[in-house]
Amino acid sequence: MALKMEFTFDDKTYRRYMNGFLTVMHCHHYMSLLSKLAIDFDDIGGVRILCESVEDSVRPMIDDYCAKNNLASFADKLDVGRQYYSAMGMGVMKISGDPGQGEVTLTRSHVDQGWTKKWGNYNAPVNHWTRGYIAAMFAAAAGKPPRSYEVAETASMVMGKPTSVFTVKSK
Repeated sequence: MALKMEFTFDDKTYRRYMNGFLTVMHCHHYMSLLSKLAIDFDDIGGVRILCESVEDSVRPMIDDYCAKNNLASFADKLDVGRQYYSAMGMGVMKISGDPGQGEVTLTRSHVDQGWTKKWGNYNAPVNHWTRGYIAAMFAAAAGKPPRSYEVAETASMVMGKPTSVFTVKSK
């Protein structure tokens, strides 16, 4: 199933919309700095705040698309999330799993590749934006509330790996 995409531009506010949702297309400088800011302020919950903010902002977009297109299966809803991720320019995902657990592999990652261009390799995963996105995607697909999934990045391009890998577990 190919994601139906409608991009619009509001001449009054100079904002872009994708399928009716305000969307800021990617910028590796912005995403790298946002990730670094979350990490630098993790003592006050920066990483958690970033993950939860992404989860809360992405979920309605996936739910809306699935409702408008009568998609009900877990696999179809995950596929909507996968395609939106790429449409936003964030990268390329491979997904496996069920409502209890799963795994997401990024073969391309805007956040990781931007970080590496800006600062080089790092000693820990940095793609917390995608952790929040994956949590939203799995919760939407399973019809569960926010914060229903724990997502951990277990391999990372910024740490020199060829792909980034995320494990997903239902809480």
